[in-house]
Amino acid sequence: MKRRVPLLSAAVAAALAGSAVAGPIGINYVDNGEAGVQNGAADALAPAESAGASGYAQVGWNNMGRWGQTVAVNDSAGAATGATSTWDSANTWNDGAGVGSPNAKLMNGYLDATGQANVNTSPGYQFFWNENKPEVYITGLAGWLAAQGAATYNVVVYTDGDNTSGRKGEYWLQAGTGGDPPTVLGPDLTSHVFVSDTSNFSGTFTEVPLSANTLATAGEGNFFVFTGVTADSWILRTEEHPSGVAGDALRAQINGIQIIPNVIPEPATIGVLALAGVGLIARRRRR
Repeated sequence: MKRRVPLLSAAVAAALAGSAVAGPIGINYVDNGEAGVQNGAADALAPAESAGASGYAQVGWNNMGRWGQTVAVNDSAGAATGATSTWDSANTWNDGAGVGSPNAKLMNGYLDATGQANVNTSPGYQFFWNENKPEVYITGLAGWLAAQGAATYNVVVYTDGDNTSGRKGEYWLQAGTGGDPPTVLGPDLTSHVFVSDTSNFSGTFTEVPLSANTLATAGEGNFFVFTGVTADSWILRTEEHPSGVAGDALRAQINGIQIIPNVIPEPATIGVLALAGVGLIARRRRR
């Protein structure tokens, strides 16, 4: 009877291993003005370095520079996903987090804004106009999502600029059509989230809730999560708002993003876990 717990533990481990997926896509924007993939930047994450907020940390980040068009993105195992990204910013900058740890590298560099109001004319919307920067377009997610055995995914957005005065950034996912990048804006795919930048990253991740959905309720933090997304493609859009401090610049920066599938365990895995639970309960009753 004493051997059952190790046997059950082994069965649970095997079941979990069998249900594991390569999974998430992570993009780290480095402090580098060059285009496309930038694995040689000082704040680029090495393939085996794990970074991200608690519960979301991953390895295998894609390191990207100031801008790029139709650049393939890999998953956390370094495997091709079939998804691509187009993005642009006024420039890149850093918040002084440095390169002393993987999380510091993730939060150090960011895609910067221009401080101008968006131009949302549709049709006629221009992805690469300075007024609309920074923006990130992701497409080709349907095939990747199906390969994970998932129906939805979450989008984690990391944001922290070199400011502590409370500059406010607005973020949302929006549909777009007409090419890569899109030329016609579609409907919003998520709520809008407002983030107040009141501190520079020093090792702690603080989540801004989705309830921070107005300028008046802007949340203090450095990341937020859009949940239950299903779209094959979207634009991560931004808008800048004043801090209330006279002469303060307007910014809505993007340090990094993750796209994480919501995988439901297979029935066989659930069955093994249930069996393990029954076995443990029975063993405790015999004591």
